[in-house]
Amino acid sequence: MTGARHEVPVMIAGDSIGHVGSGDRTWRYRLWRHLRAHDVRLDLVGSKDPLGDIEAEVAEHRPDYLLILLGVDDLRPTVDPTRFETDLRAFITDARRGNPRLRIVLGHVLPTHQAGPDPEFAARAASFNARIDAIAAELNTDESPIVVATTDAEFVAAEHTGDGLHPNQAGEYRIAAAFADVLADRFHLGVHYPRPFPRVSATSTDTTPPTD
Repeated sequence: MTGARHEVPVMIAGDSIGHVGSGDRTWRYRLWRHLRAHDVRLDLVGSKDPLGDIEAEVAEHRPDYLLILLGVDDLRPTVDPTRFETDLRAFITDARRGNPRLRIVLGHVLPTHQAGPDPEFAARAASFNARIDAIAAELNTDESPIVVATTDAEFVAAEHTGDGLHPNQAGEYRIAAAFADVLADRFHLGVHYPRPFPRVSATSTDTTPPTD
């Protein structure tokens, strides 16, 4: 199914992973461009990083979908996994107060270059992602479904980040693809992201101007 021709309001929440990318591009732009090519017009609503007061943001902008991609800051040794889970549950509850019919997609925490030689760090990432999976399964409802995007599945930090943390252009494609696949499978919004991904160098920037 190619989706609807009307604009679909979508809000993206997260840290710098969501709004830092190659040049002026980010994974949200790759997702927007992909869906636009398949006749789905996204209206990316809300502030750039709506984590402060998600209830107010959702109530004001009324997104149909909330895409959440948390970053490495949530894996610091000082961050207690139980507190992380509590905060994420509260975040979802607050977002649903803004729109009880909100559709939510939770992305997995991405691997970082630090996770390769640091088994403890990698284990924390796996633990946090397991908690994300459990929260999505438990809090999923018919009125406000929650699904998981396995943003980590095709993402290799050494190849898909520019600094070991923030995605380069190749990483942006893979994050966008993970969300696009879930939107297509679970919500019949658009189609799967095409594979293989475009071949780009680690330092490539995209100078293609946005189109209406």
